[in-house]
Amino acid sequence: MSGDLKICHLLLVPIPAYGHMRPLCSLAGRLAVDPSVVITLLMAPNYLEQARSDIVAQFPSGHEAFGRIRIVSLFDSTEKSLFALMPATVEHYPAAYKSLVDGNAIECASTGTKFAAVPPPAVVILDVFASPQLNATRAMTGTTIPIFTFIAANCGSLLRMFGPESLGGRGNSGAKIEAEALRTGKSIEETGEEFFRHTDGTVIQIPGVPAMYDYEAFPQVRLLFKAPRHHVQFGYEVIMNCDGILLGTAPAYDGESLIALETWVKRTLHKGVYAIGPLLPTGYGAGQTGSSNAPQDVEIKIFLDSMGAKYGDKSVLFISFGSLFWPKGDGQLDDLQPKLSILQILCHASPMATIWDTLLSKIKDSGIGMASAWAPQQFILTHPATGWFLTHGGHGSISESLAAGVPMICWPFEADQPIAAEHLSQNLNVAFHLIEVRTDKGLQPLYSGGDHRPVPRRAGAEKRKQAQRMRDAFAEAWAEGGSAQVAVRAFFSEYVSGA
Repeated sequence: MSGDLKICHLLLVPIPAYGHMRPLCSLAGRLAVDPSVVITLLMAPNYLEQARSDIVAQFPSGHEAFGRIRIVSLFDSTEKSLFALMPATVEHYPAAYKSLVDGNAIECASTGTKFAAVPPPAVVILDVFASPQLNATRAMTGTTIPIFTFIAANCGSLLRMFGPESLGGRGNSGAKIEAEALRTGKSIEETGEEFFRHTDGTVIQIPGVPAMYDYEAFPQVRLLFKAPRHHVQFGYEVIMNCDGILLGTAPAYDGESLIALETWVKRTLHKGVYAIGPLLPTGYGAGQTGSSNAPQDVEIKIFLDSMGAKYGDKSVLFISFGSLFWPKGDGQLDDLQPKLSILQILCHASPMATIWDTLLSKIKDSGIGMASAWAPQQFILTHPATGWFLTHGGHGSISESLAAGVPMICWPFEADQPIAAEHLSQNLNVAFHLIEVRTDKGLQPLYSGGDHRPVPRRAGAEKRKQAQRMRDAFAEAWAEGGSAQVAVRAFFSEYVSGA
């Protein structure tokens, strides 16, 4: 880097969850296009290699920008669980931030790689659930260094989780939880769980989202964990206390919900909002993306090539519920298999995954299916043999599917997924909402009434057509004058270029 070039240092702070980490890697790549930018990306040790791979995918081979993105783990650990890694992530942040503010060099605790000293961060960009890190940042540098939060979720869900009641939101959840805990004598954690899961059949009215009963946000038996306090309170605290919001979405996807969110944040909270999605490798959707020479990747490539040659393009169904979620109902996937007697790849990456030997044998013996504990999702979705994606509806999976023009079958669990499933199926018409697999609260009547009638063949063709239109719209977002490019330039102009 030229000595005459003023360095602008950006600090990116994800939480140790794959769906939160991956788009921030893409963001790092997009921001590092500016030759004056140096990025420090704090990464949990279990995602170091994946982060490097994702960032390398942003640039041509050997591009100098990769040398300006410093991927750093603040501690070493063999842990892979989000919940085991979160405390250490929070614990090691304050000292690291102070060292960066003091202009010191920094070392990766996992690899021993040392990175040279650079100026203090000009902007801190942290995950929406990183409230402890935000508080530590403010305690040291006050308002002198702007703090932005990055959120990868559909805007309808963000309005529900963090927005005002006038927009269908929960309002100040933290204050409500604390007041109820004081009234009942229960702990904050117990009260927060009850608050998060409370439903009474109220109809939720969110701009840009089909009306639904509040219990439709919980279509499955609770699988993962009791809602930690940060799930309902930390996110609200971050949004209220940050200086601005970066959204991993696009106007073409979120439409009315994005407009409502931007209006609320700008007029009421007086903060900037920048929709900079989709955040995917440069050129994603225009050809094959994300392959490696790892044995499991090679096996999947051989399978897809073989199925494509034998049965044609768009013949394979890809099934994945992300890196956290998995159906809890015993044998739900087994029961579904007779209806999925087609070519398929089943990815069971979740630590909660329960795979019956009978199911694995059934898939293997079929000759038209395979199962894998991990799968190169971007490669699979951009392979011409892939025709449909059965997904939990996480925002990253949705973005990758639509940017590849692949329609979806949504099996949502909670968080932003149920609202996404309704938006995708009813508003955008790029997905089917699989309501037959609902359990627990999900067995109650749907506000829309549901529809169990046979689906006409032309419905799938129309959803594919709309998904391909969305693919084109996503590509345009990063073209010259596109929504994401304009938003990034506005962010740079306001917070980076003059830093």
